[in-house]
Amino acid sequence: MTFVSISTPVKNRGFFRYGALCYIVGVVQFFAAMGAAAFYYGPPGYNFQKNSISDLQAVHCATFGGKYVCSPLHVIANLSVTMVGLLLILGTLLIRDRFSSGRRQMFAFGLLIVAGAGAAANGFTPEDVTLNGDILSAVLAFLAANFGLIQLGRAMSDDVYWHNLRAYTKISGAVGLGALILDGVNITGPLGSGIEWLIVAPISLWMFVVGIQLLRIPLGKKGLIKQL
Repeated sequence: MTFVSISTPVKNRGFFRYGALCYIVGVVQFFAAMGAAAFYYGPPGYNFQKNSISDLQAVHCATFGGKYVCSPLHVIANLSVTMVGLLLILGTLLIRDRFSSGRRQMFAFGLLIVAGAGAAANGFTPEDVTLNGDILSAVLAFLAANFGLIQLGRAMSDDVYWHNLRAYTKISGAVGLGALILDGVNITGPLGSGIEWLIVAPISLWMFVVGIQLLRIPLGKKGLIKQL
């Protein structure tokens, strides 16, 4: 086994930094917006065990799903969800050249783009306006994101620069996917509706970590890929 040096084409050099910023800004604005929406939620106040993320996006103050929901900052919450989806798409397109090429990598990035599209659509489908739309867009985003991470983690074994994040990436996808399955079969334990945050947290934290990692790459730095 040998290692072959690779580098990003000159015309794309430096674009990955904008992709890194898309990832970081997307995650930060999402949690800031959701934090604000949760803070001003109600009455009654937002309960991470009893209320879902979708409750923060609900347009009306009314009884829904057996509980009273009221999110005064629903516009901000929905815009934030759409924004993180769009930034995931744009960021993924801009950073893909910093990974070794191959069908597995392209498939993984394709899944992340699909996840971004699902998240972007979810901002236009509040649960109390179109419940089916909310569920379908959220499931699409969650499934694609977590399967994408698992696939990308496998592909990182071919890229020395990302080798140290291989296990972390696969575990992140597995945790998010496992939480999604448990939520789907209604086995949430003490987390209750808060299990949605366990679905969202791994991909969100991964975006932030990868964004920071990318910003540490000097312009023009070459990477290494394995050649068998």
